[in-house]
Amino acid sequence: MQAQRTYQVIAHHAIIFDVSEFIIQPGECCQIRQAGLPFVHAGHYQVVEKMAELYDRMQAGERPCHMTVAVSRPISRQQGDILNQQRQRVSTVVGWLAGKAGASVAGPLAGTPVGAITGGAVSVVAGWAMLRSIPTFHVGDVLVSLSAKVHGGIGPQTSSLMFIM
Repeated sequence: MQAQRTYQVIAHHAIIFDVSEFIIQPGECCQIRQAGLPFVHAGHYQVVEKMAELYDRMQAGERPCHMTVAVSRPISRQQGDILNQQRQRVSTVVGWLAGKAGASVAGPLAGTPVGAITGGAVSVVAGWAMLRSIPTFHVGDVLVSLSAKVHGGIGPQTSSLMFIM
């Protein structure tokens, strides 16, 4: 299976993605594992398996599925550091917002000191949970993003997934 279109995109923090677009017809679904991805070297099997998993999730039936595969070049140390700083900022903001919400709910019900303690505890737990759910980036990581779209039926349906190789 060959890509319909291939191009490069320079995303945030100068991360370069090689992008391939496929249109998978209903009779071609068995050929997904034979997809030609010339820019994927070591993890080709992993990428095509995720493509097949995403196609199965879409339940395209008799409709064509438009799939986009974006694979980054290995990230540098500077790019990894920037992404990890962004990860830290996101977890801090989410923790702060959750703590503020917890304090505003518990404060009027149990009093200001209890509200402050509750807000602090909720803030720490929410920030920690968010930090654990966002992956840590390392030098040489390759980011892979898959997105699929099917038109028809009850309306357009889309799905995507992202992983690190």
